[in-house]
Amino acid sequence: MRILTPGQIGCCFGVKRAIKLTEETLLNKKPTYIFGELVHNATITRELSKKGLKVVKGIGDVKGGVLIIRAHGISPDERDKAAKLKIEIVDATCPIVRQAQVVAQKLEEEGYQIVIVGDKNHAEIKGILGYLKKGALIVGSPKEVDPKKLEKKVGLIFQTTHSIELCRDVLAEIMKTAHEIKIINTICADIRKRQEDAVELAKKADLMIVVGSHHSSNTIKLKKLCLKYNTNTIQIEMAKDLTPRQLKGVKSVGIIGGASTPDILIEEVKRKLKESG
Repeated sequence: MRILTPGQIGCCFGVKRAIKLTEETLLNKKPTYIFGELVHNATITRELSKKGLKVVKGIGDVKGGVLIIRAHGISPDERDKAAKLKIEIVDATCPIVRQAQVVAQKLEEEGYQIVIVGDKNHAEIKGILGYLKKGALIVGSPKEVDPKKLEKKVGLIFQTTHSIELCRDVLAEIMKTAHEIKIINTICADIRKRQEDAVELAKKADLMIVVGSHHSSNTIKLKKLCLKYNTNTIQIEMAKDLTPRQLKGVKSVGIIGGASTPDILIEEVKRKLKESG
């Protein structure tokens, strides 16, 4: 069995940075909390929990100690709540996400209606919305573009982990209504490269395996992208999810991981494939 992988695999820069900051903070042995998951990966969440990181449902649940701001960022209101409680803050917000927050705020100040291509329920989008006074129009697909809600002057940004192809299709719909569109490409360069690699592998492989959490937005989009070029695409969280039936008759396998998928999980999948091959 031939195993195909991209040159660069494993966690992206923003995820590695967030994990490093969190692990360094935990070494201080202070009570350390996080509002939501640091990143969308159960293995990483579990390992950090073993080291002492406590997940809370809200800022008000933090009782002293240190608050880690997740890689997806939080809103200014949530930051203010933490400040009032006099909680020590360690900001693990991905720099690319922080850039998207700043860009959205600047476009609004320039008089543009903010349109964000992304998942309205994603933590990153909620964080960006917190920086806007007038809110934003969130669209997840071309079908969600409502001409009646669009203004003539649109400032368009993207969830940092969104699909480039999907963003392009949404833009095409917006162009039918808006007279002026200012586009700031806030999609992470690592994500763009990962999507390009996924397409190339999907075209070559008999089976395409996408490794990552089932509630990771960028991993789900990688799967959808791969399916477009290879209908024999599956998504798994770890090697134990692979079954002999899925590998029957397969001579070549392409493997791609989500931005928050650790190298170790990819290596375990490769090892199981070699054993089965």
